Amino acid sequence: DPGAGLPEFIAVGYVDEQLFMRYGKDTGRAEPQVEWMEQNEGPQYWEQETQNLQGWQAAYRANLANLRQRFN
Repeated sequence: DPGAGLPEFIAVGYVDEQLFMRYGKDTGRAEPQVEWMEQNEGPQYWEQETQNLQGWQAAYRANLANLRQRFN
């Protein structure tokens, strides 16, 4: 389990040290974090990113369960 106040899974995207997208369990969606991403990518892009990251989150959860089982 994550420590106090830490999310189970989060994904972020940076360009030149600027956070441009974030996905977290709190929202369950990939979301733009800067105006230039909002203006240049439409809802289809964010829906696809959300689906991709939900897949990554499920894989992470499964891999973590395997590790716990093998190295408990």
